[in-house]
Amino acid sequence: MPLCVLCGEKKKIMRIGLNHMDPRIAAATKDRLAAPLPLFLKDEIRWSRPNTYFFDWMSPADKRRREPTKDEQAAFALRKQRDEVATRRGLLTAFVPLVVGGGVGALLSMLMHEVALPVAAATWLGMTGAGIWWTRQVAPERFLNYEVSLEEMRAAFRLLTLTRAERVYCDTLLLIAAMEPNQEARHAIRQTLGQLNALLEDSRKLERQRQSLLHVLGTHVVGELEKEKETLGKRIEAVSDRVTRQSLEQSLQMVTTRLENARTFEQALVRLNAQQEALVHAFSSAQSALVRMQVAPSAATEQAAQEITETVETMNQQTRSVEKAVEEVMTLRLS
Repeated sequence: MPLCVLCGEKKKIMRIGLNHMDPRIAAATKDRLAAPLPLFLKDEIRWSRPNTYFFDWMSPADKRRREPTKDEQAAFALRKQRDEVATRRGLLTAFVPLVVGGGVGALLSMLMHEVALPVAAATWLGMTGAGIWWTRQVAPERFLNYEVSLEEMRAAFRLLTLTRAERVYCDTLLLIAAMEPNQEARHAIRQTLGQLNALLEDSRKLERQRQSLLHVLGTHVVGELEKEKETLGKRIEAVSDRVTRQSLEQSLQMVTTRLENARTFEQALVRLNAQQEALVHAFSSAQSALVRMQVAPSAATEQAAQEITETVETMNQQTRSVEKAVEEVMTLRLS
């Protein structure tokens, strides 16, 4: 059973740190949770109210800020607690090695004067190095790598700008952070997190392709091209001059080609959108399996983990196929 670094109490919930999350989500979360206390969460939040005992006055900047939510208050309190522990350890690191090293040096100076200074210096250096390592274990940046509380996740995730897949992914992290699984389920969940991270990266790859297609479709709008083709057809029927007719027919051929490309691109866009939708549902499916993993016996836990693995593998294969098909279409049409 893991222990809380700050209070030493047993924790039954599933521990998730930044090291376990998707790197992009982890970086955005760390940026807010590791910010200096006055800028904690990096949002317009009023962390402390001015003293209104004598004067009921607030600056324009304070008036623009909002009161923190319950989760934000809990995350702020936890951050302050960690900072206090780090400060105490830092003070001990600064003074204890100095006192012990000085004491050792003073004692040895009475017995072996020639080794007193080197031994005292070595004692001070050794204890200072150990103290620095000890202090760094509770530094916010380092501590968050191994554990982010449920309240901290809820406070930070709510402020992030996320895609739909990223939002469902974060909801899945919140679900896991609230779980109290047995040891077997913990191991399975750790593996599941890596798979979900890969699934989210697949979603981002599809989104990059989708944006590329949207950029191309900006100059290949099906509705406009269909109208242009219809207009050119009527003009060709009405014109009698051979040279003019030939020029219009060439224009019609080019518009027809652009229209075919646009329809192909739109179909590729539909496939990308459908696969992105499937990935979102894969996250939702994983959430259902995770819930069963928590409440079910060992046999069901293994079955739920296998279900998630198979879902992720299927989504990976489908994503690769869609990516390849879209790349081939764009290469062929744009060439």
